[in-house]
Amino acid sequence: MIVASDLYLDQADTLAIVVPATTTNRGWPNHVELRGANLGLENPTFAMTEQPRTVTRERLSEAIGVVDAATMRDVDRWLRDFLALC
Repeated sequence: MIVASDLYLDQADTLAIVVPATTTNRGWPNHVELRGANLGLENPTFAMTEQPRTVTRERLSEAIGVVDAATMRDVDRWLRDFLALC
């Protein structure tokens, strides 16, 4: 799941900040289930918000959809908590 802002993506045009995903439901509150109208995921999938990382865009393949606003708010809340952002 790409979590970088549009400004970051414009400035660092070879990099992206992502949160990896898993289909294993560990029951952890910070693993946010990906929700959205047209995600194209075969199984329930969870964003692992404790593991943000920067990757080269060469490692990314095609988009499989867009999460809904509620999912993005949940991911954002956990990232802000882990990164101690106000």
